[in-house]
Amino acid sequence: MPDNQSNLYNYTQSYAHLITERHAMVKPHTHHPYQLGASLYMPATRQDIWQVIKRDKLPTINSIIICLEDAVSHSDVELALTRLQALLNTWESHVNSINVPSTQAEIQTQQPTRPLVFVRPRNPMMLQQLADFEHIDLLDGFVMPKVDMYSLSNWRMACQNLSSDQLLMPTLETAALFNPHHNQELAIAFKEAFSQPIFALRIGGNDLFAALRLRRPKDTMIYDTPIGTLTYQLLGCFVPHGFYLTAPVFEYLDQPMLFMQELNRDVNLGLVGKTVIHPSQIALVQQAYCVPVSTLDEAQAILHSEAKAVFKYNNTMLEPATHRAWAHEVINRAEVFGTINDGHSDYKPLL
Repeated sequence: MPDNQSNLYNYTQSYAHLITERHAMVKPHTHHPYQLGASLYMPATRQDIWQVIKRDKLPTINSIIICLEDAVSHSDVELALTRLQALLNTWESHVNSINVPSTQAEIQTQQPTRPLVFVRPRNPMMLQQLADFEHIDLLDGFVMPKVDMYSLSNWRMACQNLSSDQLLMPTLETAALFNPHHNQELAIAFKEAFSQPIFALRIGGNDLFAALRLRRPKDTMIYDTPIGTLTYQLLGCFVPHGFYLTAPVFEYLDQPMLFMQELNRDVNLGLVGKTVIHPSQIALVQQAYCVPVSTLDEAQAILHSEAKAVFKYNNTMLEPATHRAWAHEVINRAEVFGTINDGHSDYKPLL
């Protein structure tokens, strides 16, 4: 074998151990990323965030992200920080009644639970400041904007004083993300960068459009744009390393059918949640993530202890060796969002 081919082979072999089944890579935690569901960004200047946390307002929202970045003007930063501390103080005084994040199924049973709650700081310096806030550990975690290889070390330092139980969601939204080599480095670096779990990676669609001097077209799914192409590349890069990704926001309220088409693509690609900009979008997201009964039956059949190596179901070949990871994700989705009867189920699960 020529030397150059031998070196290439050795490089490939050394790299192979980094690619593993995602279930082996994701750090175990109480929550699953599918619990993000419909995520609403709320400016930290708003005074009704507590009402949302205790479900007096938007009672079915899955997760909220309290924003100190783009949704807050520079002149309002101090006010936003003051209101965040006041919110945490109020939360602490009611912590015993609502401090358990809920799934969609639990929301429907009217249990006194809350959505997942994250904060998005403006920059690493602000995150370091937030680490010193009283009761900051009540938060489920933080959304970190504009994370790439150039800013990763600053974000890593900023997280050093956070609780190791808090969840991190770096946002992929800078021009560097259009470089596949950069993304491979970032995927590897993410594994060692933080002592906190990376809950999911958020795809910042609008910032990525801006990097191309574009805006999302009003009559087109994002998957028919350059950012759709990039989304496929990000999935191929980060998911094999064990990470989950969330879907870009859909900002047009007068295009519900297009929104649903895009949601179906989000779900089929394994994206675990979608940012909503209006309460009218919440139910549509949750409907899209409901698991058809026949799909759940297939997943249960694949995971059954007595499943054959290859078998037929609904005129489809099922092969547990290659479909097992998919089946686990279907089960996880169903536990959060429940099922919908699609009228095509003929398998009686034995679990």
